[in-house]
Amino acid sequence: MASVKSVRERMQELYVYDLYGFRSENKALAGVLYPHEKINSFAVGLHEGLKKMLVVTTHRLIIIRSSIGKTPSVQAVKRELIEEPSYIKRFFTSSLSFKLHGETFTFRMVSRRVLELFVWAVEQPLE
Repeated sequence: MASVKSVRERMQELYVYDLYGFRSENKALAGVLYPHEKINSFAVGLHEGLKKMLVVTTHRLIIIRSSIGKTPSVQAVKRELIEEPSYIKRFFTSSLSFKLHGETFTFRMVSRRVLELFVWAVEQPLE
């Protein structure tokens, strides 16, 4: 199990700490990471009307929804199941999307800085 400190250190390495370093999802993420799992991408956006964190690791894609006073919701899927990762870059309304089991998942209002990193992370060879 990773620590919140190690999650924040990885954010610094990926130059996204200023965007996501103090998000409540970080604690839930640290609790679900495998010992040698490396994070390759972070993104936060609106999915199904709720703000969620999308994390791509060397093994899987993790979606975390955290709300005050509630247990965080964590979904994880194997990276090899992700198809057609893409993004749309706009000034205020950039979005990420991918297909999973034929269903399209779209995250809106994502920071433009993380769009290419998301697609790169999903397309990396599996370890």
